[in-house]
Amino acid sequence: MLREAERLKAAAPLTGERPGAGETASVHDGHDVARARVLQYAIVLNSAAYSAYREVLRQMPEPSDAAVARFEELAGTLRSEAERLSVLHQAANARQYAADLAGRRGDFAEAEAELRAALADVEASGRPWRGTRPRCLLAQFLLARQEPAEAVELLHEAIGAAVRHDDADFPMAPSYALLGHAASHLGDVNAAVRHLSEAAARFDQAGDAEEATDIRLQLADVLARAGRQADAVAVLESVLSDGAAASLDERMLAQARLTLGRGLRDLEEFLPAAEEFLRLADAVAEWKDDRAVHTLVAAEAAVTLVLADRWDAAATAYDRAVASHAEAPNPPLLAHMMREFARLTMAARGQEGLDEALEHLARADALLAAVPEESADFPLWYEQGSVHYQRARVLAEAERFTEALASAESAVAAHERGGEEGEVPRAEAVRTAALIEGNGLERHADAAARLAVAAARCRTAGLPEAAEILESLRREYQTR
Repeated sequence: MLREAERLKAAAPLTGERPGAGETASVHDGHDVARARVLQYAIVLNSAAYSAYREVLRQMPEPSDAAVARFEELAGTLRSEAERLSVLHQAANARQYAADLAGRRGDFAEAEAELRAALADVEASGRPWRGTRPRCLLAQFLLARQEPAEAVELLHEAIGAAVRHDDADFPMAPSYALLGHAASHLGDVNAAVRHLSEAAARFDQAGDAEEATDIRLQLADVLARAGRQADAVAVLESVLSDGAAASLDERMLAQARLTLGRGLRDLEEFLPAAEEFLRLADAVAEWKDDRAVHTLVAAEAAVTLVLADRWDAAATAYDRAVASHAEAPNPPLLAHMMREFARLTMAARGQEGLDEALEHLARADALLAAVPEESADFPLWYEQGSVHYQRARVLAEAERFTEALASAESAVAAHERGGEEGEVPRAEAVRTAALIEGNGLERHADAAARLAVAAARCRTAGLPEAAEILESLRREYQTR
C-alpha cells in the first residue's frame, strides 16, 4: 500500500502539478488540487496503518514481532507525514492506534500520553468531531487507573460533540455504559443509574438484546451496592421475565438469578430468595467446566433456606454444597456457610442447638486445617479467626463463659497473624472477649485492662473509631 502511495504521489505530485480532468473540475468548484491530493495521500497512509493495527489486534495477546514492527513503521509514517503536511487529524489517528495497543499491553502511561497528544492534534486540526473516540479511549484508561472524575468529563464532552456534529457512527450505547461506571466510581448513584439505563435502552434500539441485558445486570449491581435493593430486584425481575430470559446466554442468566436471589434475601424475602437459589443450583449442576459455581450456589441456598425456616431443605442443600466442594473446593465459602449455620442454629434453638452449632464449627475447623497456610489463595488467618470468634459467641449464648473467653482469645491470636489487615477483626475479637470477661465472668477490672491495651493499639494503627468503641466499653467497666 505504501508503494502505491508513492506511485500516486509521483504521478500526481502533492504540490498540485498536472491536474487531471476531475481535479480541474474541482478547482473550478473552488477546491485546491494540492490540498485534495494531500488529503487523499493521508487517507491511503491511514488505511495502511489501520490495517497493520488490526493485524496486531487479531494476534493479541501475543502478536508477532513482525506484526508489531510493521504497525510501528506504518503508524510512524502516517504520523510524520501527517505532521509534515499539516493533516493533523490523521496524526491523531496514528496516535490513537498506538494508544490502544499500549493500553492493551498494560502500558497506561504511554497510552495516556499518546491520547492527550492526539487530542491536541485534533484541536489544532480544526475538526473537533475527530476528538470523540480519543476522549472515550482516554476515559477508559483513566477509569482503569481509578481516576473517574476526568473520565466523566471526557465522556460528557465526547457524547456532546457526537450529538452536535451528528456523528451517526459514534458508539453511543457503550459510551453511556462507560459513563455510568465512571459515575458509579464517583459515588454518584443517580447519574450512574441514569447513564446505564440510557445505555441499555440504546442497545435495545440497536437490536442487541444480550448487551442490553448485560448492562441491566450491571445496573442492578450498582443499585444493590447503593442499598437500593428493591430497585435492583425490580430490574432483575424485568430481565428474567419470560420474554427476555429466553434469549439469554446460560451464564448471563445464572448471574442474573444469583444477583436476584441475593437481592431478595437482603429484602428479607427469604423463601422467594431460596427458590431462586434452588432453581439456579439445578441449572448449574451439570456444568462440568465450572463446578465452583455449583458450590457457591448450593451454599447460598443452604443459608437462605435456614433464614426461611426450611431446616430440612437447608440440610439437604448443606450436604449438596459439601459434596460439590469436594469436586470444586472453596474453603472460605464453605467455612462461611458453616459459621452461619452455627449462628442461626443458636438463634433458632438456643441451648438445645448448642451441640449442633459446635459441630458445624468443628467441621469448619477441619475444613480450614486441611489448607496449608503457604498455599492458601485466601487469608486463612481471617477464616480461622472467624470460626473462633463465632464459637466464642455460641458458647457465650450458652453461658459457658470460660470456654467462650478462650475461643475469643484464640480469635484474637488468629487475627494477629494478619498483620495490618488483621487489626479491625482483631479489635472486634478483643471487644467480644472483654464482654464475655466483664459481663459473663464479672471480671470488670481485667476486662477494662484488656480494652485499654486494645484501644491504644487501635489508635497506633490509625483506627480512631475502633479505639473509641473499645474506650467507651472500658469506661463503662471502670464505673462498675
